[in-house]
Amino acid sequence: MKINKNILIHIIGIGGIGMSGIAEILSDMRYHVQGSDININSNILRLNKKNIKTFKGHKQENLKNVNLIVYSTAVKKSNVELTFAKKNKIPSITRAEILSQIVKLKNSIAISGSHGKTTTTSLISSILNAAKMNPTVINGGIINQFGTNTRLGSGKWMVVEADESDGTFVKLPSTIAVVTNIDKEHLDFYKNYNNLLIQFKKFITQVPFYGFAIVCIDDPSIRKIVNKITTTNIITYGETENCDIQSKKIRHNSNGVVFNVELKKINKTIKNISLPMHGNYNISNALAAIALASELNVNHGTIKKALSKFSGVQRRLTQLWNKKNVNVIDDYAHHPTEIKNVIKGLSHSNPKRKLIIIFQPHRYSRLIHLKKEFSKCFVECDQVFVSNVYSAGEKMPHNFKLQSLIKGIKKNSKVNTEAYENDEQLLKLIKSSNDKLTFLFLGAGTVTQWAADFAKNLKKIYE
Repeated sequence: MKINKNILIHIIGIGGIGMSGIAEILSDMRYHVQGSDININSNILRLNKKNIKTFKGHKQENLKNVNLIVYSTAVKKSNVELTFAKKNKIPSITRAEILSQIVKLKNSIAISGSHGKTTTTSLISSILNAAKMNPTVINGGIINQFGTNTRLGSGKWMVVEADESDGTFVKLPSTIAVVTNIDKEHLDFYKNYNNLLIQFKKFITQVPFYGFAIVCIDDPSIRKIVNKITTTNIITYGETENCDIQSKKIRHNSNGVVFNVELKKINKTIKNISLPMHGNYNISNALAAIALASELNVNHGTIKKALSKFSGVQRRLTQLWNKKNVNVIDDYAHHPTEIKNVIKGLSHSNPKRKLIIIFQPHRYSRLIHLKKEFSKCFVECDQVFVSNVYSAGEKMPHNFKLQSLIKGIKKNSKVNTEAYENDEQLLKLIKSSNDKLTFLFLGAGTVTQWAADFAKNLKKIYE
Protein backbone atom coordinates (compact mmCIF):
# COMPACT_ATOMS: atom_id res chain seq x y z
CA MET A 1 0.00 0.00 0.00
CA LYS A 2 1.56 3.29 -1.12
CA ILE A 3 -1.31 5.58 -0.17
CA ASN A 4 -0.62 8.30 2.43
CA LYS A 5 3.02 7.28 2.99
CA ASN A 6 3.92 10.96 3.49
CA ILE A 7 1.72 11.49 6.56
CA LEU A 8 3.29 11.83 10.02
CA ILE A 9 1.73 9.52 12.63
CA HIS A 10 2.10 10.42 16.32
CA ILE A 11 1.56 7.72 18.95
CA ILE A 12 0.59 8.78 22.48
CA GLY A 13 2.04 6.35 25.02
CA ILE A 14 4.55 4.93 22.55
CA GLY A 15 6.51 3.21 25.33
CA GLY A 16 3.81 0.60 25.98
CA ILE A 17 4.47 -2.87 24.62
CA GLY A 18 1.43 -2.73 22.33
CA MET A 19 1.95 0.83 21.17
CA SER A 20 5.68 0.35 20.52
CA GLY A 21 4.75 -2.64 18.37
CA ILE A 22 2.36 -0.54 16.30
CA ALA A 23 5.06 2.12 15.91
CA GLU A 24 7.60 -0.44 14.75
CA ILE A 25 5.32 -2.14 12.23
CA LEU A 26 4.19 1.22 10.76
CA SER A 27 7.82 2.32 10.47
CA ASP A 28 8.73 -0.94 8.74
CA MET A 29 5.86 -0.26 6.33
CA ARG A 30 7.63 3.03 5.52
CA TYR A 31 5.26 5.36 7.32
CA HIS A 32 6.69 8.34 9.19
CA VAL A 33 6.19 7.63 12.90
CA GLN A 34 6.95 9.41 16.15
CA GLY A 35 5.53 9.33 19.66
CA SER A 36 5.59 10.46 23.26
CA ASP A 37 5.55 8.89 26.69
CA ILE A 38 6.02 9.93 30.30
CA ASN A 39 9.08 7.74 30.85
CA ILE A 40 11.94 6.34 28.81
CA ASN A 41 12.00 2.53 28.86
CA SER A 42 13.49 -0.40 26.94
CA ASN A 43 10.71 -0.25 24.32
CA ILE A 44 11.51 3.37 23.54
CA LEU A 45 15.25 2.66 23.39
CA ARG A 46 14.50 -0.12 20.90
CA LEU A 47 12.45 2.30 18.77
CA ASN A 48 15.18 4.95 18.90
CA LYS A 49 17.63 2.42 17.45
CA LYS A 50 15.26 2.17 14.49
CA ASN A 51 15.33 5.99 14.12
CA ILE A 52 11.79 6.42 15.41
CA LYS A 53 11.64 9.81 17.13
CA THR A 54 10.27 9.90 20.68
CA PHE A 55 9.47 12.70 23.12
CA LYS A 56 9.64 12.45 26.89
CA GLY A 57 6.43 13.91 28.28
CA HIS A 58 3.18 14.91 26.59
CA LYS A 59 3.16 18.44 25.11
CA GLN A 60 1.22 20.06 22.30
CA GLU A 61 4.53 21.16 20.76
CA ASN A 62 5.17 17.48 20.00
CA LEU A 63 2.40 17.56 17.40
CA LYS A 64 4.04 19.90 14.88
CA ASN A 65 3.14 18.74 11.33
CA VAL A 66 1.36 15.64 12.68
CA ASN A 67 -1.39 14.23 10.42
CA LEU A 68 -2.72 11.36 12.55
CA ILE A 69 -2.88 10.56 16.28
CA VAL A 70 -2.93 7.00 17.61
CA TYR A 71 -3.69 6.44 21.29
CA SER A 72 -4.53 3.55 23.60
CA THR A 73 -7.63 3.29 25.76
CA ALA A 74 -5.32 3.81 28.75
CA VAL A 75 -4.74 7.43 27.66
CA LYS A 76 -7.05 9.79 29.53
CA LYS A 77 -9.38 12.05 27.56
CA SER A 78 -7.78 15.01 29.32
CA ASN A 79 -4.34 14.20 27.86
CA VAL A 80 -2.88 17.46 26.55
CA GLU A 81 -1.90 15.99 23.18
CA LEU A 82 -5.25 14.30 22.64
CA THR A 83 -7.24 17.42 23.54
CA PHE A 84 -5.02 19.56 21.28
CA ALA A 85 -5.51 17.11 18.40
CA LYS A 86 -9.28 17.13 18.78
CA LYS A 87 -9.39 20.92 19.09
CA ASN A 88 -7.34 21.28 15.91
CA LYS A 89 -9.18 18.50 14.08
CA ILE A 90 -6.20 16.21 13.72
CA PRO A 91 -7.67 12.72 13.05
CA SER A 92 -7.33 10.58 16.19
CA ILE A 93 -7.90 6.84 16.38
CA THR A 94 -7.33 4.14 18.99
CA ARG A 95 -4.67 1.45 18.85
CA ALA A 96 -7.38 -1.14 18.26
CA GLU A 97 -8.70 0.78 15.26
CA ILE A 98 -5.33 1.15 13.54
CA LEU A 99 -4.48 -2.46 14.32
CA SER A 100 -7.71 -3.63 12.69
CA GLN A 101 -6.83 -1.57 9.60
CA ILE A 102 -3.31 -3.04 9.43
CA VAL A 103 -4.67 -6.57 9.84
CA LYS A 104 -6.88 -6.12 6.78
CA LEU A 105 -3.76 -5.99 4.59
CA LYS A 106 -3.06 -9.71 5.13
CA ASN A 107 -4.75 -13.01 5.92
CA SER A 108 -4.85 -12.84 9.69
CA ILE A 109 -4.49 -15.25 12.60
CA ALA A 110 -5.81 -13.63 15.79
CA ILE A 111 -4.94 -15.20 19.15
CA SER A 112 -6.94 -14.31 22.25
CA GLY A 113 -7.71 -15.71 25.69
CA SER A 114 -7.38 -14.73 29.33
CA HIS A 115 -3.95 -16.39 29.64
CA GLY A 116 -1.25 -17.67 27.29
CA LYS A 117 -2.02 -15.59 24.23
CA THR A 118 1.42 -13.93 24.06
CA THR A 119 3.26 -17.26 24.27
CA THR A 120 0.84 -18.91 21.83
CA THR A 121 1.29 -16.04 19.35
CA SER A 122 5.05 -16.49 19.67
CA LEU A 123 4.90 -20.26 19.17
CA ILE A 124 2.71 -19.92 16.07
CA SER A 125 5.02 -17.24 14.66
CA SER A 126 8.10 -19.39 15.24
CA ILE A 127 6.60 -22.43 13.50
CA LEU A 128 5.37 -20.45 10.48
CA ASN A 129 8.74 -18.74 10.25
CA ALA A 130 10.51 -22.13 10.36
CA ALA A 131 8.18 -23.26 7.56
CA LYS A 132 9.49 -20.30 5.49
CA MET A 133 6.04 -18.70 5.42
CA ASN A 134 7.61 -15.41 6.57
CA PRO A 135 4.65 -14.12 8.62
CA THR A 136 4.04 -10.60 9.84
CA VAL A 137 3.82 -10.63 13.63
CA ILE A 138 2.31 -8.21 16.16
CA ASN A 139 2.67 -9.59 19.67
CA GLY A 140 2.15 -8.48 23.27
CA GLY A 141 5.63 -9.51 24.38
CA ILE A 142 9.19 -9.54 23.09
CA ILE A 143 9.84 -12.75 21.13
CA ASN A 144 13.42 -13.71 21.95
CA GLN A 145 13.98 -15.22 18.50
CA PHE A 146 13.17 -11.89 16.81
CA GLY A 147 14.39 -9.52 19.54
CA THR A 148 11.17 -7.54 19.23
CA ASN A 149 7.40 -7.97 19.53
CA THR A 150 6.71 -7.11 15.89
CA ARG A 151 8.01 -8.26 12.57
CA LEU A 152 7.01 -7.27 9.03
CA GLY A 153 7.08 -10.36 6.83
CA SER A 154 6.67 -10.80 3.09
CA GLY A 155 4.29 -13.76 3.46
CA LYS A 156 0.50 -13.67 3.20
CA TRP A 157 -0.17 -14.38 6.88
CA MET A 158 -0.26 -11.97 9.81
CA VAL A 159 -0.13 -13.39 13.35
CA VAL A 160 -1.54 -10.96 15.90
CA GLU A 161 -2.26 -11.08 19.62
CA ALA A 162 -5.84 -9.95 20.20
CA ASP A 163 -6.17 -8.18 23.55
CA GLU A 164 -9.52 -8.80 25.22
CA SER A 165 -8.95 -6.44 28.18
CA ASP A 166 -11.09 -3.60 26.81
CA GLY A 167 -13.37 -5.45 24.39
CA THR A 168 -11.56 -4.22 21.29
CA PHE A 169 -10.42 -7.70 20.21
CA VAL A 170 -13.71 -8.27 18.43
CA LYS A 171 -12.78 -5.44 16.04
CA LEU A 172 -9.94 -7.48 14.56
CA PRO A 173 -11.00 -9.19 11.31
CA SER A 174 -9.48 -12.67 11.42
CA THR A 175 -9.32 -15.53 8.96
CA ILE A 176 -8.34 -17.84 11.82
CA ALA A 177 -9.21 -17.22 15.47
CA VAL A 178 -7.49 -18.96 18.39
CA VAL A 179 -8.87 -18.94 21.95
CA THR A 180 -6.62 -20.36 24.68
CA ASN A 181 -8.98 -20.09 27.67
CA ILE A 182 -11.52 -17.80 29.34
CA ASP A 183 -11.17 -16.74 32.97
CA LYS A 184 -12.57 -14.15 35.38
CA GLU A 185 -10.32 -11.36 34.19
CA HIS A 186 -10.93 -7.66 33.35
CA LEU A 187 -14.31 -7.73 35.08
CA ASP A 188 -13.77 -4.05 35.92
CA PHE A 189 -14.45 -3.45 32.20
CA TYR A 190 -16.98 -6.21 31.43
CA LYS A 191 -18.94 -5.78 34.71
CA ASN A 192 -19.79 -9.50 34.83
CA TYR A 193 -18.51 -12.83 33.52
CA ASN A 194 -21.44 -13.39 31.17
CA ASN A 195 -20.60 -10.22 29.24
CA LEU A 196 -17.06 -11.52 28.80
CA LEU A 197 -18.37 -14.85 27.43
CA ILE A 198 -20.62 -13.02 24.97
CA GLN A 199 -17.64 -11.15 23.51
CA PHE A 200 -15.55 -14.30 23.16
CA LYS A 201 -18.43 -16.00 21.34
CA LYS A 202 -18.55 -13.00 19.00
CA PHE A 203 -14.78 -13.26 18.45
CA ILE A 204 -15.13 -16.93 17.45
CA THR A 205 -18.23 -16.60 15.26
CA GLN A 206 -16.99 -13.64 13.22
CA VAL A 207 -14.52 -15.96 11.44
CA PRO A 208 -15.50 -16.22 7.72
CA PHE A 209 -16.73 -19.46 6.13
CA TYR A 210 -13.30 -20.07 4.53
CA GLY A 211 -11.55 -19.77 7.91
CA PHE A 212 -11.81 -21.60 11.23
CA ALA A 213 -11.47 -21.22 14.99
CA ILE A 214 -9.05 -23.20 17.16
CA VAL A 215 -10.11 -23.51 20.81
CA CYS A 216 -8.96 -25.30 23.97
CA ILE A 217 -11.76 -27.68 24.89
CA ASP A 218 -10.22 -28.34 28.33
CA ASP A 219 -11.66 -25.00 29.39
CA PRO A 220 -15.26 -25.38 30.69
CA SER A 221 -16.31 -21.90 29.56
CA ILE A 222 -15.06 -22.54 26.02
CA ARG A 223 -16.89 -25.88 25.95
CA LYS A 224 -20.07 -24.08 26.99
CA ILE A 225 -19.68 -21.53 24.19
CA VAL A 226 -18.70 -23.83 21.31
CA ASN A 227 -21.46 -26.33 22.09
CA LYS A 228 -23.91 -23.61 21.06
CA ILE A 229 -22.06 -22.53 17.89
CA THR A 230 -23.29 -24.02 14.60
CA THR A 231 -22.04 -21.39 12.13
CA THR A 232 -18.25 -21.70 12.47
CA ASN A 233 -15.73 -24.42 11.62
CA ILE A 234 -14.15 -25.23 15.01
CA ILE A 235 -11.04 -27.29 15.74
CA THR A 236 -10.52 -28.34 19.36
CA TYR A 237 -7.34 -29.15 21.28
CA GLY A 238 -6.33 -30.16 24.81
CA GLU A 239 -5.93 -33.18 27.07
CA THR A 240 -9.63 -34.05 26.80
CA GLU A 241 -10.34 -37.36 25.03
CA ASN A 242 -12.91 -36.03 22.56
CA CYS A 243 -10.82 -33.15 21.16
CA ASP A 244 -9.31 -33.06 17.64
CA ILE A 245 -5.70 -32.48 18.73
CA GLN A 246 -4.77 -34.17 21.99
CA SER A 247 -1.59 -34.26 24.09
CA LYS A 248 -0.43 -37.67 25.33
CA LYS A 249 2.40 -39.19 27.41
CA ILE A 250 3.54 -35.92 29.04
CA ARG A 251 6.99 -36.07 30.65
CA HIS A 252 8.57 -33.26 32.70
CA ASN A 253 12.31 -32.70 33.08
CA SER A 254 14.67 -29.93 34.15
CA ASN A 255 14.86 -28.59 30.58
CA GLY A 256 11.13 -28.49 29.87
CA VAL A 257 8.56 -31.04 28.70
CA VAL A 258 8.31 -33.90 26.20
CA PHE A 259 4.95 -35.14 24.89
CA ASN A 260 3.11 -36.81 22.00
CA VAL A 261 0.27 -35.30 19.99
CA GLU A 262 -2.56 -37.20 18.35
CA LEU A 263 -4.07 -35.54 15.27
CA LYS A 264 -7.34 -37.43 15.19
CA LYS A 265 -8.82 -36.04 11.97
CA ILE A 266 -5.94 -37.44 9.92
CA ASN A 267 -5.18 -40.34 12.27
CA LYS A 268 -1.56 -39.29 12.83
CA THR A 269 0.63 -39.09 15.95
CA ILE A 270 3.60 -36.76 16.35
CA LYS A 271 5.85 -38.45 18.89
CA ASN A 272 8.34 -37.04 21.39
CA ILE A 273 7.81 -33.32 20.84
CA SER A 274 10.38 -31.49 22.96
CA LEU A 275 9.44 -28.04 24.30
CA PRO A 276 12.04 -26.10 26.33
CA MET A 277 9.36 -24.62 28.59
CA HIS A 278 7.91 -25.77 31.89
CA GLY A 279 4.31 -26.50 32.82
CA ASN A 280 1.26 -28.18 31.31
CA TYR A 281 -0.09 -24.74 30.45
CA ASN A 282 2.74 -24.32 27.94
CA ILE A 283 1.93 -27.72 26.43
CA SER A 284 -1.58 -26.36 25.91
CA ASN A 285 -0.16 -23.25 24.22
CA ALA A 286 1.98 -25.46 21.99
CA LEU A 287 -1.06 -27.60 21.07
CA ALA A 288 -2.81 -24.51 19.69
CA ALA A 289 0.25 -23.78 17.53
CA ILE A 290 0.47 -27.41 16.38
CA ALA A 291 -3.23 -27.46 15.49
CA LEU A 292 -2.91 -24.31 13.42
CA ALA A 293 0.31 -25.34 11.68
CA SER A 294 -1.16 -28.76 10.84
CA GLU A 295 -4.22 -27.12 9.28
CA LEU A 296 -1.89 -24.98 7.16
CA ASN A 297 -0.09 -28.15 6.04
CA VAL A 298 3.21 -27.43 7.76
CA ASN A 299 5.45 -30.50 7.77
CA HIS A 300 5.39 -32.32 11.12
CA GLY A 301 9.18 -32.45 11.20
CA THR A 302 9.29 -28.68 10.82
CA ILE A 303 6.79 -28.29 13.69
CA LYS A 304 8.90 -30.50 15.99
CA LYS A 305 12.13 -28.72 15.12
CA ALA A 306 10.64 -25.24 15.62
CA LEU A 307 9.20 -26.16 19.03
CA SER A 308 12.44 -27.79 20.22
CA LYS A 309 14.37 -24.61 19.36
CA PHE A 310 11.81 -22.16 20.71
CA SER A 311 13.73 -19.53 22.68
CA GLY A 312 10.77 -18.12 24.60
CA VAL A 313 9.25 -14.73 25.33
CA GLN A 314 10.63 -12.04 27.61
CA ARG A 315 9.08 -12.04 31.10
CA ARG A 316 7.78 -15.60 30.69
CA LEU A 317 9.96 -17.61 33.09
CA THR A 318 12.97 -15.53 32.08
CA GLN A 319 16.06 -16.68 33.95
CA LEU A 320 18.20 -13.77 35.17
CA TRP A 321 20.68 -15.61 37.42
CA ASN A 322 21.62 -19.23 38.05
CA LYS A 323 24.75 -19.67 40.18
CA LYS A 324 25.76 -20.58 43.73
CA ASN A 325 22.61 -22.70 44.21
CA VAL A 326 20.49 -19.59 43.57
CA ASN A 327 18.15 -19.16 40.60
CA VAL A 328 16.37 -15.85 39.82
CA ILE A 329 13.39 -15.92 37.45
CA ASP A 330 11.16 -13.10 36.18
CA ASP A 331 7.58 -13.80 35.05
CA TYR A 332 4.59 -11.70 34.00
CA ALA A 333 1.98 -13.82 35.84
CA HIS A 334 -0.40 -11.57 37.79
CA HIS A 335 -3.72 -13.47 37.77
CA PRO A 336 -4.35 -16.38 40.20
CA THR A 337 -4.64 -18.93 37.39
CA GLU A 338 -1.36 -17.77 35.83
CA ILE A 339 0.41 -17.75 39.20
CA LYS A 340 -0.82 -21.24 40.06
CA ASN A 341 0.28 -22.62 36.67
CA VAL A 342 3.74 -21.04 36.80
CA ILE A 343 4.38 -22.32 40.33
CA LYS A 344 3.16 -25.80 39.42
CA GLY A 345 5.34 -25.89 36.30
CA LEU A 346 8.48 -24.93 38.22
CA SER A 347 7.69 -27.36 41.04
CA HIS A 348 7.34 -30.26 38.57
CA SER A 349 10.56 -29.37 36.74
CA ASN A 350 12.75 -29.34 39.84
CA PRO A 351 10.97 -30.48 43.03
CA LYS A 352 14.22 -30.43 45.06
CA ARG A 353 14.54 -26.63 44.86
CA LYS A 354 12.87 -24.35 47.39
CA LEU A 355 10.64 -21.82 45.65
CA ILE A 356 10.43 -18.26 47.02
CA ILE A 357 7.88 -15.92 45.45
CA ILE A 358 8.15 -12.12 45.29
CA PHE A 359 4.68 -11.04 44.21
CA GLN A 360 3.63 -7.54 43.18
CA PRO A 361 -0.20 -7.41 43.00
CA HIS A 362 -1.52 -5.60 39.90
CA ARG A 363 -4.66 -3.43 40.18
CA TYR A 364 -6.90 -3.13 43.23
CA SER A 365 -9.94 -4.12 41.16
CA ARG A 366 -8.37 -7.48 40.29
CA LEU A 367 -7.50 -8.17 43.93
CA ILE A 368 -11.05 -7.35 45.04
CA HIS A 369 -12.77 -9.43 42.34
CA LEU A 370 -10.47 -12.42 42.91
CA LYS A 371 -9.63 -12.13 46.60
CA LYS A 372 -10.40 -15.79 47.36
CA GLU A 373 -8.55 -17.08 44.28
CA PHE A 374 -5.41 -15.07 45.14
CA SER A 375 -5.36 -16.48 48.65
CA LYS A 376 -5.29 -20.08 47.32
CA CYS A 377 -2.87 -19.90 44.36
CA PHE A 378 0.48 -20.10 46.22
CA VAL A 379 0.06 -23.61 47.63
CA GLU A 380 3.06 -25.28 45.95
CA CYS A 381 5.77 -22.79 46.97
CA ASP A 382 7.85 -22.43 50.14
CA GLN A 383 7.73 -18.69 50.90
CA VAL A 384 5.79 -15.67 49.63
CA PHE A 385 6.74 -11.99 49.85
CA VAL A 386 3.94 -9.58 48.90
CA SER A 387 4.74 -6.01 47.89
CA ASN A 388 2.52 -2.95 47.77
CA VAL A 389 0.01 -2.94 44.91
CA TYR A 390 0.95 -1.66 41.46
CA SER A 391 -2.23 0.33 40.93
CA ALA A 392 -1.97 0.95 37.15
CA GLY A 393 -3.73 4.27 37.73
CA GLU A 394 -6.49 2.95 40.01
CA LYS A 395 -7.24 4.68 43.30
CA MET A 396 -6.77 2.62 46.46
CA PRO A 397 -10.17 1.69 47.97
CA HIS A 398 -10.60 3.25 51.41
CA ASN A 399 -11.05 -0.15 53.06
CA PHE A 400 -8.13 -1.94 51.34
CA LYS A 401 -5.45 -3.44 53.59
CA LEU A 402 -2.41 -5.28 52.27
CA GLN A 403 -2.13 -7.24 55.50
CA SER A 404 -5.55 -8.77 54.80
CA LEU A 405 -4.21 -10.18 51.52
CA ILE A 406 -1.07 -11.48 53.26
CA LYS A 407 -3.11 -13.17 56.00
CA GLY A 408 -5.41 -14.73 53.40
CA ILE A 409 -2.48 -16.26 51.48
CA LYS A 410 -0.90 -17.53 54.70
CA LYS A 411 -4.17 -19.16 55.78
CA ASN A 412 -5.47 -20.65 52.50
CA SER A 413 -2.20 -21.46 50.71
CA LYS A 414 -0.63 -22.64 53.97
CA VAL A 415 2.68 -20.97 53.21
CA ASN A 416 4.82 -18.53 55.18
CA THR A 417 3.87 -15.06 53.85
CA GLU A 418 5.10 -11.58 54.71
CA ALA A 419 5.35 -8.08 53.26
CA TYR A 420 8.19 -7.44 50.82
CA GLU A 421 10.33 -4.41 51.58
CA ASN A 422 13.77 -4.89 50.00
CA ASP A 423 16.46 -7.34 48.85
CA GLU A 424 17.85 -7.74 52.36
CA GLN A 425 15.00 -10.12 53.18
CA LEU A 426 16.02 -12.33 50.24
CA LEU A 427 19.74 -12.17 50.96
CA LYS A 428 19.08 -13.31 54.54
CA LEU A 429 17.35 -16.41 53.18
CA ILE A 430 20.36 -17.20 51.00
CA LYS A 431 22.78 -16.81 53.90
CA SER A 432 20.70 -18.91 56.30
CA SER A 433 19.88 -21.78 53.92
CA ASN A 434 21.86 -24.70 52.56
CA ASP A 435 19.12 -25.54 50.07
CA LYS A 436 18.98 -24.73 46.37
CA LEU A 437 16.73 -21.69 46.06
CA THR A 438 14.64 -20.27 43.23
CA PHE A 439 13.48 -16.66 43.60
CA LEU A 440 10.48 -16.11 41.32
CA PHE A 441 9.45 -12.47 40.77
CA LEU A 442 5.79 -12.26 39.67
CA GLY A 443 3.68 -9.38 38.39
CA ALA A 444 2.84 -7.03 35.53
CA GLY A 445 4.27 -3.83 37.02
CA THR A 446 7.67 -2.62 38.21
CA VAL A 447 8.54 -5.99 39.75
CA THR A 448 10.49 -6.89 36.60
CA GLN A 449 13.00 -4.14 37.46
CA TRP A 450 13.27 -5.46 41.02
CA ALA A 451 14.16 -8.88 39.60
CA ALA A 452 16.84 -7.38 37.36
CA ASP A 453 18.27 -5.34 40.26
CA PHE A 454 18.35 -8.39 42.52
CA ALA A 455 20.24 -10.38 39.88
CA LYS A 456 22.74 -7.51 39.52
CA ASN A 457 23.11 -7.41 43.29
CA LEU A 458 23.94 -11.12 43.36
CA LYS A 459 26.49 -10.62 40.61
CA LYS A 460 28.27 -7.96 42.70
CA ILE A 461 28.31 -10.25 45.73
CA TYR A 462 29.34 -13.53 44.10
CA GLU A 463 31.49 -12.51 41.11
